[in-house]
Amino acid sequence: MSLRMWIDMETDSFFYRLFNDLPQAFFELIGEPAERAKSYRFDSVELKKTYRIDGLFLPSKRTLPIYFVEVQFQRRASFYANLFAKVFTYLNENDPMHEWVAVAIFPTRNEEPVHLAPYEDLLASRRVKRVYLENVTTAKDSPVGLEVLQLLFASEVEAQHLAPRVVRKAKAELADSDLQAKVVELVERVLMTRFTGLDVEEIRMKFKLHDIRKSKAWQQLRDEGLKEGREEGREKGREEGREEGREEGDARRLKKTVETLLGKGKTLGEIADLLDIPVKELRQVARNGTHRKT
Repeated sequence: MSLRMWIDMETDSFFYRLFNDLPQAFFELIGEPAERAKSYRFDSVELKKTYRIDGLFLPSKRTLPIYFVEVQFQRRASFYANLFAKVFTYLNENDPMHEWVAVAIFPTRNEEPVHLAPYEDLLASRRVKRVYLENVTTAKDSPVGLEVLQLLFASEVEAQHLAPRVVRKAKAELADSDLQAKVVELVERVLMTRFTGLDVEEIRMKFKLHDIRKSKAWQQLRDEGLKEGREEGREKGREEGREEGREEGDARRLKKTVETLLGKGKTLGEIADLLDIPVKELRQVARNGTHRKT
């Protein structure tokens, strides 16, 4: 799969999972000490004016800045206008006195907007860090989180060497077996999306991911997870089932409305304004009929 096809793989979801499970990877990515992650809580935040911030690192200490994180895998002329609108909306709604840094993550320079003049003062300041993954992920002997990102660019042959190396490094460097398992799941997620011609078992065999899954620690972790899942499911199942039924009905009606308006020649942007729903969520509705309420 080409890098451009990664646009279709819900990159926001992948990077949320990566930074949530391995927050040190974010700080390594921007050239800060990995230990700084201990002073932050990661989240994805909805703002009142239909904005959603991809990622937000909130510090536990007043002296540290808030990090606003946006990941962009296709060129969009309004990217920086949108990013700074989110930053200042958040500050206005929460804490306008807090120090902040906006981090823009692109796969390559080709995905960054071309016309930067209106934003050049901010882009040249300490308020903004721009990260190009193709540069960061070429380094050898990188930390675990950055090596997971290297799989975004690896060929199938390169990935056959890199994937098991990431797993071995996770086992050697991460004492938490739960965190080790999360790294394996991140690796599998990248590989299954990159190499769509292989099924799950073929992925695990080809890239040697079976070894850790057969280990005693992995089995214990899986059994504990299943037990917790069953207990939580029994407690919340009925309530969530009723809610899910209502949401599915709403989603079906919304999808029908969107399809009708598209058939009448309306654009997604026009429909978004009409229904007061973000364009990104409308694309999801048009694609598979699901809609997450805000």
